Amino acid sequence: MNKIQGSASPRNSALDVLKLFRIIFKSANRHFHEIEKVAGVGGASLWALAEVAETDKLTVTELANRMSIHQSTASNLLDKLGSEGYIEKVKSTSDRRVVHVMLTEQGRATLEKAPLPHRGMLPDALMRLSPTTLAELNQHLLALVAGMEGTQAGAAFEPLGKA
Repeated sequence: MNKIQGSASPRNSALDVLKLFRIIFKSANRHFHEIEKVAGVGGASLWALAEVAETDKLTVTELANRMSIHQSTASNLLDKLGSEGYIEKVKSTSDRRVVHVMLTEQGRATLEKAPLPHRGMLPDALMRLSPTTLAELNQHLLALVAGMEGTQAGAAFEPLGKA
């Protein structure tokens, strides 16, 4: 048996799963620190830049949907990226209420030097799972969250890495 998988008792099985969560979170945090060290922006900011780069004239709502975060969180993230020179906001010519977001040269340069995956290790790994595996994982995690006291349901729409 390896160091992660122990015996099949309920207590040991729970501790084995806890070890896997530790590996996931420690690995994701290490990747976030590497991003910040190399690229000079946080993990959430880098993910936002990657989404802006993939979609010509992205809107705040589209970014929020792509990152599964609150629209106000996406707006704040884009405000920060704009004030730091990574993106520029342009009002739509057809509807002045709509604002499109585009990368600046600084934003492109930051993406080019940043370590992959730009969306972060955890979102990238999740997006590569099969639909069946994702559905099963979702069901199991819902059961886990339901069994926890004091859960922070609002955290569902907050990015993992800092901006």
